[in-house]
Amino acid sequence: MVLKITYIVLFFLSFLEFSLFYEITSNKVNKNYLILFFTTMVSNFGYAMLIHAGSLEAALCGDLLSYIGSIFTILFMLEVVVDMCGKRFLMPYRIFLLLYAVTICIIIATTKNSNFFFKHPYIVQEHGITVLKADFGPGMFFYFAYLATINISAILIVIHSIFTKKKVSKKTLQFLLCTLIIGTLFYVIPLSLGININFMPFIYVSMEMFFLYVSAKIDAYDLPLNLMTVYKTRGGYGYIAFDKKKRLLGCDEFALQVFPDLDSISIDSLIPDSSKDIIEKLHYRDSDWNWNEKCNKDFKITTRKKTVIGTIHPILSHNILIGYLIELRDDTEQQKYIQGINTFNKDLSHLIGETTRQVTDMHDSIIKGMAIMVESRDNSTGGHILRTSDCIQIFAEELLKHRNIPQITSNFCKLLIKAAPMHDLGKIAIDDKILRKPGKFTMDEYETMKKHAEEGAVIVKKILDKTEDKEFERIAVNIAHYHHEKWDGSGYPDHLKGEEIPLEARIMALSDVFDAIVSERCYKEPSSFDEAFEIIRNDLGKHFDPVIGQAFIDCRPQLEEYYESVLQIE
Repeated sequence: MVLKITYIVLFFLSFLEFSLFYEITSNKVNKNYLILFFTTMVSNFGYAMLIHAGSLEAALCGDLLSYIGSIFTILFMLEVVVDMCGKRFLMPYRIFLLLYAVTICIIIATTKNSNFFFKHPYIVQEHGITVLKADFGPGMFFYFAYLATINISAILIVIHSIFTKKKVSKKTLQFLLCTLIIGTLFYVIPLSLGININFMPFIYVSMEMFFLYVSAKIDAYDLPLNLMTVYKTRGGYGYIAFDKKKRLLGCDEFALQVFPDLDSISIDSLIPDSSKDIIEKLHYRDSDWNWNEKCNKDFKITTRKKTVIGTIHPILSHNILIGYLIELRDDTEQQKYIQGINTFNKDLSHLIGETTRQVTDMHDSIIKGMAIMVESRDNSTGGHILRTSDCIQIFAEELLKHRNIPQITSNFCKLLIKAAPMHDLGKIAIDDKILRKPGKFTMDEYETMKKHAEEGAVIVKKILDKTEDKEFERIAVNIAHYHHEKWDGSGYPDHLKGEEIPLEARIMALSDVFDAIVSERCYKEPSSFDEAFEIIRNDLGKHFDPVIGQAFIDCRPQLEEYYESVLQIE
């Protein structure tokens, strides 16, 4: 009676394990595991039916179920073992074993009439249970050969994997090997000793428990499944699936938040004309925006509430396109952060620009103040600094019109105008007796006065040494140093000739001389504009650069207008 109850319990345990396996693997059911659990349940039902049989027909029916269940149980056990060991089950070998199993099942099912599997069956009662006894037929040899082939194959595969496979848990394989060996022994030993109690239901239930444990644990090793789980559970991600004809296959909750109209579109339908937002944002009908060409490339989707990054992924089956999966990633917070950064940078740039402008203006004012202070010591050049600076500005506007001088750019002219007030800064080093002399200089005094060019270059260099604008420093130093050089080499201090003279110094020379001619000095009366421009014209190629000089003459109307207004005020 106890054995009868035990076999019933073992069947129900198989049923519970089958149900439990299906539940814990609902995300990704492995068909080999599922069939293994089902055939084990069928086999255990057959064993329970056999020991409860009250007739030969019932016993034969239970025996048939137990054999058929066992045949397919060990076949799919081999499938599971191969899968666990990370190996491939060769298709010819799989087909051979399947045909072999089906053949044996047919032999067993027809044994009552053929006596090929066993013959002269009869039942007896032993230990309170029904036992089916019979003489083995020739078909039993094929059954034992089948069992031996599969069990030995499974054991060898596991042993080989333990020693060669690095990507498989060795602990799990070792436990699996023990289960296979123990199961084989519990079948062979009772059969050899003639023990009528069948231990296979116990082995099957134990094996199912092991595979339940493995199937629950194996998900941790399943990278694609883990990735899928992560993508499904993390927030801010969504998906829309289309077939290759762009018919909707489905979407998730996040996709509905981005495109609420998706909720009203039927599965296997094209996006209707009324869903303009979807058509526009997903480039659904853009002839110049081919989904195949845009695969795996990001594009931005902006709605009233969200900013989303979309990526089109191809859905392939055996390398054949069957559809598209549009991945949606919430980028709203990132865009707000970037917008905040941009606003901050804009405000900071404005603040830095304003501060820099104030510092630059202060710097320029100090330099101009120094130049005016120096000029105040010179009785002969009242207002010369301011007038030459304005003259340079007028001249620079004219020079920008001459495309044949590539060095002259708007930035060059800006720096030139800024540096002009510093051209006579070297006079600060000249003795007041000479600088403030009311008449003409003697030869010695003139030689001393000429030193202001070199001294000016040294002073300007020291003043601007720490400036970041090295181009401005270069222009200012050259103006102070070389504005008295002449085109024919007769100037001072270095007797430079032609284009050896820096361009900025050649320009400054014209404004400096012109102002000296048309302005009143303590030793002379002002000359007329006609006389001044005649002197300039006659000195082209001698004192002045002929090309630059002609440009200066071309801006005569503007210069006359300026000087008439300034000299009248003075």
